[in-house]
Amino acid sequence: MKHIEKFLIVIMILTIISISGTFLSNILLARLYGAAEYGQMLLFNKIVASIFLVFRFLVHICIAVWLFVTARENKWAWLVLGVFFGLLAAIFFYLFHIYEMLRAKPEVEANSNI
Repeated sequence: MKHIEKFLIVIMILTIISISGTFLSNILLARLYGAAEYGQMLLFNKIVASIFLVFRFLVHICIAVWLFVTARENKWAWLVLGVFFGLLAAIFFYLFHIYEMLRAKPEVEANSNI
């Protein structure tokens, strides 16, 4: 298994743990404050939170597809990173791309001096 594949597996596991942590915290808060008090949250807040989550997921999907199309190597790795991290994955992609360009630049200069 390549290092990037191991890295992606760790990211997926940590993401699943963080999502399950959200559900567990809701269960603990409901038990701590009582179901009646905890259930009195405004419906508006729940709707806004749901819309935000759907919008965020759609943005992550769009970024993941863009990374998949743009990447030259490890297309599937960038796709998975885009789905899980969204904008942060795009920033890392550009940083990685800049690093690759800077690393290739001295090789081009060395070949032109020959």
